[in-house]
Amino acid sequence: MKKCKAHIAMEERYSKLELDYDSLEEKKLICDSVNDLVAKYQISPQITIEPKEVGKGEYVIEFHDDYDKKAGPFFEELIERLGVSCD
Repeated sequence: MKKCKAHIAMEERYSKLELDYDSLEEKKLICDSVNDLVAKYQISPQITIEPKEVGKGEYVIEFHDDYDKKAGPFFEELIERLGVSCD
């Protein structure tokens, strides 16, 4: 993915990853990758998709009370799969 950017915020047991997408193809790639990794890691993060306009928006993944620290490896693998840059 060329244009997609990631923004990460992490505190004690809270983690958040925001992925900006600029096309429906990018959005589908994010959705498919997240679904694959949710099954792999057997987790259930809170997911919100916030459209900004047709084909553009923000895909937000949040972990609340992440006692097992699964968010870090999940985010790392997702970012690697998508080939995005992080801020």
